[in-house]
Amino acid sequence: MLWGAWLLPLTITRALCGAPVLACKEVSVSLEERDLGRPEVLSAIGGAPGTCCCCPLLAMDRCLPAAASSSPLTAHPLFSLVQLRDPPGCKKCASELVVQLWKATDVLLQISYCLVPESVMYVGLLQWVFLLLLIFSIVTMWYITFSSNTVIEHANTMYFYEYEPVYKQPYLFTSREHLKCKDTNPFLVILVSSRPNDVESRQAIRITWGSHSFWWGHRILTLFLLGQETEREDKPAALSVEDESILYGDIISQDFMDTYDNLTLKTIMAFRWVTEFCPNARFVMKTDSDVFINTGNLVKFLLKLNSSETIFTGYPFIGSFAYRGFYKKTYISYDEYPFSFYPPYCSGMGYILDGNLALRVYEMMNHIRPIKFEDVYVGICLNILKVNIIIPEEQRFFLYKINFDICKYRHLIAVHGIKPSEMIRFWQDLSSNTSVTCL
Repeated sequence: MLWGAWLLPLTITRALCGAPVLACKEVSVSLEERDLGRPEVLSAIGGAPGTCCCCPLLAMDRCLPAAASSSPLTAHPLFSLVQLRDPPGCKKCASELVVQLWKATDVLLQISYCLVPESVMYVGLLQWVFLLLLIFSIVTMWYITFSSNTVIEHANTMYFYEYEPVYKQPYLFTSREHLKCKDTNPFLVILVSSRPNDVESRQAIRITWGSHSFWWGHRILTLFLLGQETEREDKPAALSVEDESILYGDIISQDFMDTYDNLTLKTIMAFRWVTEFCPNARFVMKTDSDVFINTGNLVKFLLKLNSSETIFTGYPFIGSFAYRGFYKKTYISYDEYPFSFYPPYCSGMGYILDGNLALRVYEMMNHIRPIKFEDVYVGICLNILKVNIIIPEEQRFFLYKINFDICKYRHLIAVHGIKPSEMIRFWQDLSSNTSVTCL
């Protein structure tokens, strides 16, 4: 490592002095060796901080003409002083040093130098340091992810299965809206994962894509999935969860803490609710509160599917590897998931199952140990059930936000990463510009 620390500034200095944009200039300097001891000469060369900077010693062979490097000039005392001249805090240009030397001396001497601002030198050094750190990080991440002898390459999802239903969750419903499906069998139930304090997103959904109870003559039900607040905010919300539940009747919640690591518990709650209170739903969709859904397109898409086929669709992930790096949000330990790759699954931003499959998945959840990522967890259950993902012929699910275009948003089913204000604006534009023709 020590030789690397020496080589790095050498490489940077040579690269800077040899750069095409920095031209070497020849300067005439009058000097006699006997004058080197004079105060004004010493001051000009390097006796006081704040004078000018010349190329460091490591770069002089790039700065000097070929003739000069083999001439008596290289043996001159001034030459060695100029090479070593690099005082801290130097701000003036190299030409000023030459002028001061010229005024103080009498003999003509030819010197060549490069003008290299100190700021450029330091920026270049920082760039190289950053590059080395980046390479080190990539190598380290690769080693951590792929080099362990304890990891198993391909997922055997039966590893998670227990014959007895030992993983049935004990949490109680605090709000369940159990009468929503009492007198009707909805065509589609959309279950939206939300945080207790995210009132704004829920309100945006209620007045946009979740505002219609029917699409193309089919009943649609939109409900929100919540846990319990981890801590009360000092600033009270405009509407408490209890008030929301009374006012809108669309909140499903249980008594677990609403955290990122408990998202799987929230999804289990969703499937349990469907099983216990809405088992006749034709389709079930789980999505997130920052997802814009073109509900009309979604219903059209589902109507075209084979009604006798087992349905599981969304934004697919095939062959995704388990992340073992330093980013906590996507990290999963070997103890929790001892395989290199996940089974095929659909992103939690929006996946759809037929109603019968949703009941089978919940039954399977009672036998499968929950893991950190709810979408992968559902994928494990479906893998054990031997259910394959139906991948749409055209891209209809977008994992990342796309800029609003009326024709694109007319065609898509779901797009992730949408703010409440954008959701309202996009919905209004779609609703008001019905006369726009899209090819």
